[in-house]
Amino acid sequence: MVRLKGEEKMIGLSTAWCSGQIKEGKKLLPRFKEIGIKELELDYRISKKTFKEILPLLKKSFAILSIHNFFPIPDILEEGSGDAFLLSSPDEEERKRAVKYTRKTIEIAHELGAKAIVLHLGKVEMNPETEKFLLLYGRGKISSSHGKRIIHKIKEERKNKKSRYLDAVLRSLSELNKFAQERGVLLGIENRFYSHEIPDFEEIGLILRKFKGGAIRYWHDVGHAVVQENLGLLSHKELLESYSSHLIGIHLHGVRGCEDHLAPGQEEDYGLIKRYIKPETIKVVEPHPKVSKEELKEGLIFLQRIGIE
Repeated sequence: MVRLKGEEKMIGLSTAWCSGQIKEGKKLLPRFKEIGIKELELDYRISKKTFKEILPLLKKSFAILSIHNFFPIPDILEEGSGDAFLLSSPDEEERKRAVKYTRKTIEIAHELGAKAIVLHLGKVEMNPETEKFLLLYGRGKISSSHGKRIIHKIKEERKNKKSRYLDAVLRSLSELNKFAQERGVLLGIENRFYSHEIPDFEEIGLILRKFKGGAIRYWHDVGHAVVQENLGLLSHKELLESYSSHLIGIHLHGVRGCEDHLAPGQEEDYGLIKRYIKPETIKVVEPHPKVSKEELKEGLIFLQRIGIE
């Protein structure tokens, strides 16, 4: 990454910054080398063909910190997604497909020496009322009595419907836990963006307790946590306080209101975040293509200056 004078420690960068736009392997990795990046998280937008093209340079010039499931894009899909298959699906065929391709990601992580993979666990099938949430937030009324009633309604509906989806998640993780342990790879369950996605605050704790001593850990996404706090769904501080002892990795990106995956250094509370990052925590900046090269450089230098490296 961009270095300050005399600085040798580095932070990782997700290939999500440009993998959706650059499909040619010979053009993808040079974008990261241009700004001095040597540590990467490989994301789910990279095809098998592109992965094959970049593999020699990956092994030669980069350290792979983590991989975002599902990687590479499964042959049966045209485009990649972290939710391509749902580990939460009550449909046994789809759930098994999700487990199958997660195992492939674990195997690649093992081969490349990545410490962890990042997992989306799925969702509760329901209407999350996202547009209504965003409208209330935009009008400054998310904390009004009307906003609180909507939040309560959504949480109650989710609670009443979640059982079969959470059961499927637990079955999937039971199958993946031993497989990952045998290969020395940790499974980072990521806090999510939308209200109907799994896991919510309580479900993180339930999963970590159930698989205590296994391969499953917590992966904290700053952008998702800040947005959910802005929408009145949870407390960012409580999330970190409760699960930081299980923290394996963190996605760092900027947030403005309900827009995330910007360059770090927007509305995030780094005084809070820094308290829970350990030296061994995998730290990955996860900007999307809307972030320019110059903005990304500024964000990386910002993180170094506040001591996140």
